[in-house]
Amino acid sequence: MRIGITSKKTLLLRHLRMAGLSALLVYLFYSSYSAWGVQPALWPDWGEDHPFWRAWAHAAFVLLFFALILAPASTLWKPVQRFLPWRRELGIWFAVLALGHGYAIWDRWARWDVGTLFGFQYVEELGSYILARPEVGIMNMMGLVMLPMIMLLAVTSSDRAVSFLGGSSWKWIHRSLVHAIFYIAMLRGVLYFFYFFQTTPPDWRVYPPIWFMYVFLGMGVVVVSLQGAAFAKTVLQRRSQRQENGILAILAMSGVVAMFVAPMALMLGTVAYFDSRLLKENPTLAGQAQAPQAPVPDEYAQSFEMVIHVDGQDSRLWVRDLDDAPSFRLTAEVGGAPVSEQIYRFSDRTLYVAEQGPGPDLTWSRTEDVDPEDIGLPQMILEPAAWAAQYGPGEHRIPVAEGELQVTIHSVDEPIADAVFEIPEDADPVPR
Repeated sequence: MRIGITSKKTLLLRHLRMAGLSALLVYLFYSSYSAWGVQPALWPDWGEDHPFWRAWAHAAFVLLFFALILAPASTLWKPVQRFLPWRRELGIWFAVLALGHGYAIWDRWARWDVGTLFGFQYVEELGSYILARPEVGIMNMMGLVMLPMIMLLAVTSSDRAVSFLGGSSWKWIHRSLVHAIFYIAMLRGVLYFFYFFQTTPPDWRVYPPIWFMYVFLGMGVVVVSLQGAAFAKTVLQRRSQRQENGILAILAMSGVVAMFVAPMALMLGTVAYFDSRLLKENPTLAGQAQAPQAPVPDEYAQSFEMVIHVDGQDSRLWVRDLDDAPSFRLTAEVGGAPVSEQIYRFSDRTLYVAEQGPGPDLTWSRTEDVDPEDIGLPQMILEPAAWAAQYGPGEHRIPVAEGELQVTIHSVDEPIADAVFEIPEDADPVPR
């Protein structure tokens, strides 16, 4: 509780060391996630900003982990007690990194828009909000709930706060809030690691595995296991002094510890069970891989225009010269208003991406030196190209693996003007 350090130099050196460790953790996480396997050209919405805000969050969790295990570990192994005074600095720098993560989300994801932060999007044509990203909204809601808890722990991490609140009151605040933060962070982490990055219909987008997921879950189990073991040791030692320890007492204590560890163990077991059984790829592509003799469609359109209607969103797709010099444009619209765009021209090998910004206009960026294979263009449009050749112009309900897809085909193998693949004059795309 009280650390009794009166030397400002000692405190400064401690914080400098924690600052260095924090910066190193952020850098290492960012480096690993920058090369995690997602090509920004293929998935522009998971570009360079994504590893940036992810690195802050995971580095913060590492510091929270060490802050939580020091006390129970020191109860089990006396040599660990010399590290107990570092809990305060660990907690403070956990708060710094957590706030850094929150600001990165607010600045680079929500772009200073409250509706976007909580998964809502304002559509001018409808004059109202729509729920566009509920999974993002609930995650950011969890972060908002944790924010005042984290700030309160940070501002009361001083001897002056202990003197003002009193020892027992100070302990109650810190022990209550740090465990609430821990369990919310664990649930938020499972939602992010496990539920976000799964291959799901209708697009069956495949993400590479996230290496930190099982490390994260294992750290959660370690925390509660050490806490349970330290609690059991303390209780049994006190009972042994009164010579009250028997086989029933030990069994009862074991049951208490097992129930204490159970939430984290169930979380880890559930994720591991379903992760091992989930479909990891498009079932159509999986069937082709298992049966290589299955024929690829003999006919597919070289140029076409169509609209794919899915869950209130219209995806307008233009493709030209598929085999020779492919160009494509993909515009996602909700209520007639564009919410994102992608334009690629083989002539300059540049992928242009427009995403929702803080205002009503889309924010454009560009990725240069992109070949069709880099964005999976032949694979991405194989089904639409085959549909265009098979069904021709008109409105169609096309059977797919997950049911039926409503598609409107406007043209097949007809000229498409260059203007379709031009970005707006005022776009001013920034390099990614």
